[in-house]
Amino acid sequence: MVKAQMMTLEGIMAALLLFVVTYTLFQSSLVVSPLWSELSDAQLKQIAYDTLRVLDGEPSRNDTLKGMLIKLNSSFEPNDEFVKAVRTLVKPANFRIEIYWVNGSKIESRVLVNNNPTPEAVAASRFVVLRNGELSPDSPFYRGDVPSYTPVVVEVRLILWRA
Repeated sequence: MVKAQMMTLEGIMAALLLFVVTYTLFQSSLVVSPLWSELSDAQLKQIAYDTLRVLDGEPSRNDTLKGMLIKLNSSFEPNDEFVKAVRTLVKPANFRIEIYWVNGSKIESRVLVNNNPTPEAVAASRFVVLRNGELSPDSPFYRGDVPSYTPVVVEVRLILWRA
């Protein structure tokens, strides 16, 4: 009698275990498999990160993030070499470039390349550290009240979307 009860309990436990495993398998497969739009967004986001990483080079070149930011003046128009480099790296996607920095006690922001993104756009950003001494007095980041070795941190945000 005891042996029969044990076999019944083992059968019930095995059935419950199979049910839990099957349920978990189906639930996790629904979460793990990406939708096509999510896959496209992931690719665009990686392109944006890679583009910013490639552009993070020597400040003496005009087509790098540092070079563009050092030469930027109050008109907030990036040089043509930089825009051409970005366009080449993100092709065929469209792009928008924004910058953010701290000026005294407030956060400033400007749009350098003003294209209107779609709702499916993705963004990537990179922080660029400049020294106050590298900047000319007509630079929007220059602060005359601080020493030349004072760091100036600028966030460059690249927004990409498919045409």
